[in-house]
Amino acid sequence: MSTRVIIYSGKGGTGKTTVSAASAALIAASGKRVLIMSSDPAHSLSDVLGQSISRDDITPLAPNLYGLEIDTIHEMRKKVSGFQQFVANAYESQGIGSSVAAELANQPGMDEVLALNRLREEYETGRWDCIIVDTAPTGNTLRLLAYPEMIVGGSTGRNMMKVYQGFTSFVKPFRGGGGGGNEDFFKEMNSLLDVMKALSAFIISRDLSVRLVLNPEKLPLMETQRAYTFLSLYGIKLDAVIVNKILPGDKQLGPYFDYWVDLQAKYLQEIDESFAPMPIFHSVLEDEEPIGVANLKPIAARLYGEADPIAQLYDRQLIWVEDLPPLLQVGGRKGTTLARRQFCVYLPFVDEEDELYISRSGDDVSVMAGRVQRAVSLPRILLDCKLGNFYYEDGVLKMEFIEQPVEEITWKDDPFFAASKLS
Repeated sequence: MSTRVIIYSGKGGTGKTTVSAASAALIAASGKRVLIMSSDPAHSLSDVLGQSISRDDITPLAPNLYGLEIDTIHEMRKKVSGFQQFVANAYESQGIGSSVAAELANQPGMDEVLALNRLREEYETGRWDCIIVDTAPTGNTLRLLAYPEMIVGGSTGRNMMKVYQGFTSFVKPFRGGGGGGNEDFFKEMNSLLDVMKALSAFIISRDLSVRLVLNPEKLPLMETQRAYTFLSLYGIKLDAVIVNKILPGDKQLGPYFDYWVDLQAKYLQEIDESFAPMPIFHSVLEDEEPIGVANLKPIAARLYGEADPIAQLYDRQLIWVEDLPPLLQVGGRKGTTLARRQFCVYLPFVDEEDELYISRSGDDVSVMAGRVQRAVSLPRILLDCKLGNFYYEDGVLKMEFIEQPVEEITWKDDPFFAASKLS
């Protein structure tokens, strides 16, 4: 059995740490071996579980339950110290003070890469039936998941990676003075690039999915909708939405809370309409603060009911190709037809008129939806096709691709033929 990876995310303050810890406690109680990890720089997992958790060593918490709070500074010292030292030395050689140079050596996105890579390493050990990740607020989580794809995504990213790796291999024999720092730099640069490729594949694997936690309020709902758009564009599965901190409507809470109960009822209906048919789970605000494994497990039991919390609860296709009726060719070889296909990307909650922009660049199609952009690699079957019309319908971006006539492909792809035509 492969290891199941579930990432809990959501707007700050929605209670995702409590939900993720409760889910881990329930799964562990069923006999599964569970690791719960925190990738939030401001860790609160130890506080919720009522136990100290190590930043490096796996900490036993309860039968079948183990914890880890990732310290990215610690991970950076272990994994990329040579790379950092090389960059810091380069800054210092230009007259920049050592303390400033050390800060500048912390490359943007490195925290996200190291946190995600530690998750991948634990996944690949095969020691766990399930790994649950408690993340930072939504924006940090989306950056965490997207960073490797932003570096290596699309054909341009992959080609640049090949160039970088080839360059480091080429210049390595010519480094001067036998400096050990250079040796570490070349070694770790290639290692980091390999990690990027592995992470890019890992985040879209079938074993991994995200669950978004929100409260029944306007701002968390809007942020959750944007997160769903982002995840879909990057091919990352969302398999459940969890509505937390619901006020109990069956209790006499007084006039002040009656207003909030009614307002939450409105947003609960809107959440159901927005995310259906995806499973939506409700958790009522507890009478007391739940701290510790014993108090967390019943919360998850009530939350999931008959559903299996370790299961893939929803699996929607996010990117696919559909065949369209062929197009009769006009001119050239009359009577022949050109294949037409539709490249589809599931993109919920997009305003087509204000937020959707599409362009073709080589073997990629660039999709911009609001503040989210990605270069999506085209399937091989579409590489020799022209991008035609595109439209947005029922939450799906549909881009039409038309097969090129034989004459056009020959002119573009056969230099000998093209040269003979020009002479």
